[in-house]
Amino acid sequence: MKERRKSDRADKLQEQIPLAGRPMTMCDAEVNGIKIAFDIRGSGPPLILVMGYRLNSRAWPLDFIDALAERFTVVLFDNRGTGLSDKPLFGYELSNMAKDVCGLMDHLEIARANVLGYSMGGAIAQELVCRYPERVLSLVLCATLCGGRRAIYARSTVINIMHDLDGLDPAAAARRIWTVTYEPKYLATNIDKVERQMQRELETPTPLHAADLQFQAFVDFDTSEALSSVRSPTLIMTGDGDVLIPAHNSEVLAELIPDAQLAILPGFAHRVIWESTGQCVALIGNFLEQTQAAANAGDSYAG
Repeated sequence: MKERRKSDRADKLQEQIPLAGRPMTMCDAEVNGIKIAFDIRGSGPPLILVMGYRLNSRAWPLDFIDALAERFTVVLFDNRGTGLSDKPLFGYELSNMAKDVCGLMDHLEIARANVLGYSMGGAIAQELVCRYPERVLSLVLCATLCGGRRAIYARSTVINIMHDLDGLDPAAAARRIWTVTYEPKYLATNIDKVERQMQRELETPTPLHAADLQFQAFVDFDTSEALSSVRSPTLIMTGDGDVLIPAHNSEVLAELIPDAQLAILPGFAHRVIWESTGQCVALIGNFLEQTQAAANAGDSYAG
């Protein structure tokens, strides 16, 4: 298995934006009938990051992106309905959002990539690997679930906090959501950092119609019967204090996906990547490099 070289288009973008710590400079791609905004950081094997419910690519922690960009070509993008991407009134089925990812890969001439999905982004990543297995080199699923009867959903009080946001301005809505996505002690001791994070996320708020359609798509999705077909090396990670998508969901995913690795990090909540960035980068980076080494060894053995 040999990694395909990035396209000239991606190379030119990389020449223009070589520094990991710079502000976002988004580019556009016509994908699956809509405009998708994306950015590229770093160099190395391709790693596509798929963000979760309501959030856009500016939500990724800056130090997380910087660290990954030292080892990988990181592709960030705004899901349909968020950020600088189009916000249509249709097409939010997670299978169709996986098609958006494929279309972006086609635009960048990336034949295969490592894919990391967080929360709802993990559900999109599952749809991607199940429907387009030839496009996924390896898979990282963070704080997500398989949907359907095997899923363990949050308590109704938690769901109501996430979804009952009528009448709240974007900042007030974000602060309400914090109460179920961050670990309480982390939130209490890192409030300034979380506030700065919120300001980045709210540069382009997600409109209500898009949030509602994403929410319904997430509720409807179910890959539980398809995951046994996954052959891409898979890492599943979560925090043991996640009340939004309880950690047992990661155990179910590890049971359903052949040979998946499972990491449950103690003391962290749904936003485990934000709360424990260094530990997550180490887990992800080591997993992807081991996967690449095994693939290269297989190529050498095959002659």
